[in-house]
Amino acid sequence: MIVLASLVVESVHSQSTFQEKIKGYDDICFCNVGLAHPMEILGLDNNMEILFALKTGQTLHGLDNIGIKYTRSQLKLMVLSGLVEKTDSIYQTRIPILSKNETIQLRDETSKIAKEIVPLLKEDNDRLFKTLNSQGLQKNSYSLFFAFVLDGLVWDILEQDNDIEATYIAEDKPFWNGTFWMIEPKREFSCGTNSLSSGDFSISVNWSDNSKISVLSYKMLREFLDDYKLNGRVTKPEIFKAFEKNDLFSKTGVLQIPVIKADSSNVIYMQSKSIALKVVDYLENRIDYSLILPDYSGLTKGQKITILYHEIMWDILDLMEEKGQIKKPIAFSDPEAATSEDLKDLIFIVKE
Repeated sequence: MIVLASLVVESVHSQSTFQEKIKGYDDICFCNVGLAHPMEILGLDNNMEILFALKTGQTLHGLDNIGIKYTRSQLKLMVLSGLVEKTDSIYQTRIPILSKNETIQLRDETSKIAKEIVPLLKEDNDRLFKTLNSQGLQKNSYSLFFAFVLDGLVWDILEQDNDIEATYIAEDKPFWNGTFWMIEPKREFSCGTNSLSSGDFSISVNWSDNSKISVLSYKMLREFLDDYKLNGRVTKPEIFKAFEKNDLFSKTGVLQIPVIKADSSNVIYMQSKSIALKVVDYLENRIDYSLILPDYSGLTKGQKITILYHEIMWDILDLMEEKGQIKKPIAFSDPEAATSEDLKDLIFIVKE
């Protein structure tokens, strides 16, 4: 009994030590999800510990020697889900896991790239922000610039130009499809975009872990979008109730968030697309991708673009904020002072 207790304590201590070791890592998935998100799989048992142990490749005997607990079914699931590959008797992690030193090198490079891109965008950015101000949308500038331009149109154009691979769920990739990686350390500030679609309408929410303001129900947000698509305004009492504190629409249901028509008739769209095209031109023509993450030989050029640009986006934001060209919404800059009404600064609708 004493031996068994000792083994249990050792196992718990091992897991605790590992969790402490990886708490500074950020997991990023530029992907579509089918059967399971990669983090759902890595959250089972000690799959994450196995993933890290297999970064340099191990046989089962090698895992035994370094004291990593595993079962054949765990390894099988990780292989089937595309997180690990097996070549002969060697298991190896298929996703990039960037250590602190690797991340420092990558971010040194992306910071230099951002410093070259930002001046190229200055005139177009000034025009866009002037237009937004003239339409009373100055508080939406940050989220539109990030979530619509950098985290929206740029990716769309990269996919249209076949610079990055499509991420559709397919028979040979039923769990998830796209690019998934882990990186240390986490950035002090980063943000992302959540989007829902209904036919040719989509609604996007700019979010950040730093913010305390968020959409309480994405189910109701979809109903909000469906209602607007059908009626041109909000009509349903349950939607009024769900978002009554967020100031997304007036008492008569008229929207108070940006609605962008994605064609040449919309000045915001055309100015945004001009900015996105300049970013894409730089990514396509000014970077030698053979020099990017050279130790990760299994990465495609498209995956390198994905990982690199994810960092460049935030570097662009940081640099523009430093230069006074853009300002975070209060939900991000001063979370404690933000109120429910400030959510409307983070949301917009696009009609294709």
